[in-house]
Amino acid sequence: MIDKTKERTDELNINGYKIIQNSELFCFGLDAVLLTGFAKLKKTDRVIDLCSGTGIIPFLMLARDDVESVTALEYFEYFCSLIKRTAELNGCQERIEIVNADLKDAAKLFPKSTFDVLTVNPPYEKNGHGIDCKDEIKNAARRETLCDLEDVIKASHHLLKTGGKLYMVHKAARLCDIFYTLRKNGFEPRELQMVQSKKDSVPHLCLVSAIKGANPYLKVLKPLIIYNDDGSYTEESSKIYE
Repeated sequence: MIDKTKERTDELNINGYKIIQNSELFCFGLDAVLLTGFAKLKKTDRVIDLCSGTGIIPFLMLARDDVESVTALEYFEYFCSLIKRTAELNGCQERIEIVNADLKDAAKLFPKSTFDVLTVNPPYEKNGHGIDCKDEIKNAARRETLCDLEDVIKASHHLLKTGGKLYMVHKAARLCDIFYTLRKNGFEPRELQMVQSKKDSVPHLCLVSAIKGANPYLKVLKPLIIYNDDGSYTEESSKIYE
């Protein structure tokens, strides 16, 4: 049973936008913000966000006015209801399409090659790794109980046009899996940026862009360091929030 008394409304601090979240289930983290800053968008791009959760990535895009409109695909009906209410709260109902469905059904939901850009913040842990959570929603957000990396990238291949761009944030430890699965399914990794908490930390996240049907060429960017030694945000990471 979902405890709706745990819902809260948080400020995004961008153009007055807010987001409705449930603290008992899932609240957005730094990874979603980093992915939105990493994605290169044109105003006219047709964009879809997979594993959308509370819709944080689409709402950040709309708050920044990066795109005219965006599609959010989310499996859980409850999260879709949060996205709908957040859209109404921000007055952007006409700019976001909410699709309550399984991404494995992408071929049934949309014609092939519908979108120019796709973003995804998928579950990080392989199914069976770590300690399972009894709550289905929490478990699905953390590990591949409902969809795995292969499912995500196969769906992305159907949804994106040739030359379309996929942007993903994931655990650095899964990088080999990501590159292998991308190439296996017709994508070429195009940019890689590792994310470190501090300059002397090992990378814990990776930001990856890939292009459908492109020739091989990978550009490795400078690592993104989030915090200075004193715990304040670095100049580079601060810019992502602007």
